Amino acid sequence: MFESTNLPPMARRVALLEAGDARESAAWPAEACDADVFPVEAASRAMRRVLARRAREALQYGPAEGIEPLREWVCGHLATQGLRLQPSQVLISSGSRHALDLLGKVLLDSASPLLVQRPTSLGALRALRAYGPRLVGLRCDEQGPDPEAFANALPGARMAYLQPRCADPTGCAFSEARARELTRQLAGSTCWLVEDQAYGDLWFDAPPAPGLLARGVEYGVVVGSFSTLGLPGLRLGWVAGHPRLVATLAQARGAAERQPGSLSQWVLLEMLRDGCLERHLPAMRQRYRERRDAVLRALRRHMPEGVAWTRPQGGAHLWLNLPCPLDAAQVIEPAMREGLPVLPGQAFDAGAGGCASFGECCQCRFADDPQAAAPVRNALRLGFAALSPGAVEPCVARLAQLLRAATQASTRGAGSAHRPGERQPAPVRLDRMRPA
Repeated sequence: MFESTNLPPMARRVALLEAGDARESAAWPAEACDADVFPVEAASRAMRRVLARRAREALQYGPAEGIEPLREWVCGHLATQGLRLQPSQVLISSGSRHALDLLGKVLLDSASPLLVQRPTSLGALRALRAYGPRLVGLRCDEQGPDPEAFANALPGARMAYLQPRCADPTGCAFSEARARELTRQLAGSTCWLVEDQAYGDLWFDAPPAPGLLARGVEYGVVVGSFSTLGLPGLRLGWVAGHPRLVATLAQARGAAERQPGSLSQWVLLEMLRDGCLERHLPAMRQRYRERRDAVLRALRRHMPEGVAWTRPQGGAHLWLNLPCPLDAAQVIEPAMREGLPVLPGQAFDAGAGGCASFGECCQCRFADDPQAAAPVRNALRLGFAALSPGAVEPCVARLAQLLRAATQASTRGAGSAHRPGERQPAPVRLDRMRPA
């Protein structure tokens, strides 16, 4: 990695992402989609039709914003959630993380206050952290960010990155009352709302409450992805909302790429027009719901006392809190070595007042109490989307064995490892997390 102290600020910030690169490389089993849900026949049929009917358009350059018929489809899709936009307010991105990178490039400066949930998406943290913001973690309960914490952090904030509908890594969604309250607070603010709905359509039992942008927040955009709907290889997503911001994102895109791939867009549009999503998404929800339920049953059977977890309302992951003083680092290495789809909770937690180095520097000049503000260490994210039905039970049983072994080792070494009076990082507070 870079070693020179004379590097420009962006290069120094990118150098800080090296640890995140290692996390995500090791996390491939935890991130992979279930290949059995891919609509292979629909994609093959769409590709043949596009090349037979639209080869010249599909193989040619296209607009930076994306092809207009696909942007029109996004508008129709968002209208079902109560958000009514024009195609000019939509930008087709090369996946949702690309959209987040563009938003960071346009909206964030070094030390810009960026509000995020605790915990939040690792991918979003990596995309936005490169621009050097001051990360401010918001404590959450089972309904979403705590309104008092949000109100206290909102003045002067540049951006609020929120996941109101089926969040990664918890799978939880905002309640109707909490969404209304946060919308009310944002109405009087100049803070930009970035609403990530990457998993918003992958709900299990009932649709989550509408997002905040659909409730009238003016300064904001919604980010979505086709990857989480079983089409990750197409690398397409969208960002939609405030017209001036979307136009600026299209201009900023030109610094790195001309446009999203024309062929991918036309193939996707052909699939959507053919009704692929209407046929495919219910089956995908059912499959993931069954995986979630199987994992929850296995957790109840095998997990040691003191471990708690979320009950995902959607998405592909759940969150586990471990009993103190257990550190997730004690189980991550053997768990990943054995192919268990887990990641350390610390990677998803910005802390209560973290800096641009995401808690990896020796001092945090933004936190009044660095120890209390530190990212949580006694938590894990467990991915269940790619677990086959036969793998759920042995996977959870093995993870429980590793946790018991780590607990015993931690208990034996507690006397020497923990100094009297030393404070432990506060756990991420999610009341929904309970072994039930």
